[in-house]
Amino acid sequence: MTQKASFTKEMIIKAAFDLTRELGWETATARNIARKLGSSTMPIYSTVKSIEEIEKEVTEKAIEIMVEYQKRPYTADPMVNIGVGYIVFARDEHNLFRFLFILERPAVDGGLGADARKDFFMRSFGAVPGVGESMRGIPMDSMDSLILKSWIFMHGLAVMVNSGLLDLTDEKITNLVLEAGGAFYAAGGGST
Repeated sequence: MTQKASFTKEMIIKAAFDLTRELGWETATARNIARKLGSSTMPIYSTVKSIEEIEKEVTEKAIEIMVEYQKRPYTADPMVNIGVGYIVFARDEHNLFRFLFILERPAVDGGLGADARKDFFMRSFGAVPGVGESMRGIPMDSMDSLILKSWIFMHGLAVMVNSGLLDLTDEKITNLVLEAGGAFYAAGGGST
């Protein structure tokens, strides 16, 4: 009698996450997850409800890693660190960035596209210590415009770095973020 392979949900999620990180979400199929675990697909399907459940869990793990990048002390300003960390994450975690911010994933973002992805980025504002203090000096009527302009700049630069169009060091990324942030802030957030 053959012993049934036993895998926890956490083991399956980790295998899917590792595949996504190494090779891209497209490779995180039930068959490839099972292969990585040395199993057939049956334990996958009997342990998790759907590939969408796996996708949501992998999303959460990828966001946790992005936030860790954004917590790093590139500068003394936590707001700047969020932007720099986002771009460094795009450079260093190529496949995870693509998974979160480039691929169309209706199971996770409900088809909302850019708004849902902006929300992923914005979650770091509450997760990074010191951000509230950094934002206190910004007038409320300028806040939305400043955040929107920052998001557009950060995401555009991150995509260019992720795609290989730009090869930037942490120092160069930091300088670009500081220059852009200074320009946005000097303009008072301005209107978009």
